[in-house]
Amino acid sequence: MPPISSRWCSRPAGLNATELSAYCRERGLFPEQVERWRQASQDANDKPVLTLKEQRELEKLRAQDQREIKRLKQELRRKEKALAEAAALLMAAKKIQAFWGEDADD
Repeated sequence: MPPISSRWCSRPAGLNATELSAYCRERGLFPEQVERWRQASQDANDKPVLTLKEQRELEKLRAQDQREIKRLKQELRRKEKALAEAAALLMAAKKIQAFWGEDADD
């Protein structure tokens, strides 16, 4: 069974404006709704069909994108590790400086 909007689009297709208005009033609809549903139904059926060459090209681009994403994720992990290491070294340096700084004042 097709969706409600699809049924309501196909039935009033051959109606003139007066008949369409009456049809919509009986069902609690607006003619604009029926027109939008009809247009959406047509647009959904008008999907472009890709050629084999276009499909291969899209697959190649998708594979390149996946490789780039993988490379960027690896680079991000590497930089996050380096940042964590630098933060740990900075904290250790501050602690050492604080420890030795207090002894130097005595």
